Amino acid sequence: MRGKYAIIKQTVGFSDARNIGKDETMITRSLEAIIRMLDADYIEQGNMNVQIKGVCIDSRKAVAGNLYVPLIGARADGHAFVKEAIQGGVAATLWKRDVPNPPADIPVLIVDDTLDALQRLAKAYREQLSCRIIGITGSNGKTSTKDIAASILSQTYRTYKTLGNQNNEIGVPLTLLALADDAQAAVVEMGIETMDEMDLLSEMVQPDIAIITNIGEAHLVNMGSKENIAIVKCKIVKAMKPKGLLIYNGDQKVLRDAVARLERDDIELATFGIQPGNDLQITALATSMDHISFSINQEAQRYELDMIGAHNACNAAAAMLAGFALGMSDEAIQRGLNHVEKTGLRNEVMQIGEMLVLNDSYKSNPQSVEAALDTFDTIQAPYKIVVLGDMLDLGEEEIMIHYHCGKELAKHAVDEVLTYGELSAFLCQGASNALSCPCFHFTTHAELIEYLKPYLKKTCAMLIKGSRGMHLDEVVEALKGSK
Repeated sequence: MRGKYAIIKQTVGFSDARNIGKDETMITRSLEAIIRMLDADYIEQGNMNVQIKGVCIDSRKAVAGNLYVPLIGARADGHAFVKEAIQGGVAATLWKRDVPNPPADIPVLIVDDTLDALQRLAKAYREQLSCRIIGITGSNGKTSTKDIAASILSQTYRTYKTLGNQNNEIGVPLTLLALADDAQAAVVEMGIETMDEMDLLSEMVQPDIAIITNIGEAHLVNMGSKENIAIVKCKIVKAMKPKGLLIYNGDQKVLRDAVARLERDDIELATFGIQPGNDLQITALATSMDHISFSINQEAQRYELDMIGAHNACNAAAAMLAGFALGMSDEAIQRGLNHVEKTGLRNEVMQIGEMLVLNDSYKSNPQSVEAALDTFDTIQAPYKIVVLGDMLDLGEEEIMIHYHCGKELAKHAVDEVLTYGELSAFLCQGASNALSCPCFHFTTHAELIEYLKPYLKKTCAMLIKGSRGMHLDEVVEALKGSK
């Protein structure tokens, strides 16, 4: 394995790496430079040499020196809030050409479309940066892999990562524009919902290393099949420079087939997974309530990750491959695995009263539900409750997928099943048919919260999981406030 990665790191490696912390980050350019980067028309109403420091799209969060980007959304038009942004100290603003009454007290950059301009500015800025960028996509595990990869790389390099879940056509350019000029590495999460979004994100990010975590059923409603999802995810390499590296889950045939169809014979490939034949094979995996440990390629050395859930071994393996490719030592990689800064609402373990809660309420699809249940199995408790909300964007088969997911609960140690949402009623039905334990369905948060409150005084454990749109995190917050 080391021989292969010695070759790879010569093509994408760093020089003069420093182990230094973060300080102020964001694009810092003169207004004149911004105009050139966008090839924009402008209304000169101030000093053209003023330094732009960062961008903002929310007038309430504007700070001195920002470039304000008024986006037009379904509910509001950012142009209407430019006065508030000016009060916050912005130095200039973008302005859509056909919107009347641009402000008269700061420089205005006229563009045809403000979102397109934000994306073009991010692309131009990325092309000026010397740091190596790791782009991460996949149906599940993107955020955890991002957190692990950033932790590993930060042991040696000045590293930045996507904050929260800013991984779409707005979040990705904001992530790029938040990088410092002297960044050495950046880990950028890239999420898509439609067939053409990855082309756009790849052109902005231009990853040196790309990771595809896995292919699942998320967004089937827009993409039609897992095969289509795999093909679209592989477009992450579209704007990758020659000799870049694609890391992908070699356990999945649908992904192997999609990679085989890539028209890029000028990039390196590396695989990870549980099955033999992967470049990095996870072996001797062991799980506990507070961490996991594993070996790679049958070697004696053990790696420990301070996250729970067997599925996170694959996420760690993908991140480790990126680390090896960038010349990281085994010791540095282990330090990174030991100190992962985790994004919230994913596999959070917390104590609320007498109840131990596994809060995984950020997103949900059949694969991530199964992974969460496997993790929940490692938690020891005399009584175990599973709370599941709707899984959204699953397409025409969504009812049967929910029903089947309910029946699959029979594989796990569950004492009670609670469901919330229109589709999860079918999940509850499947669970009722497969299990002998109580299964109840709820139609409001309030009813679910009131039902759960008595359990806060009992020794028990609860898994709570659902798509973000179900807002099950609000149930957790309500329980925390009522203990």
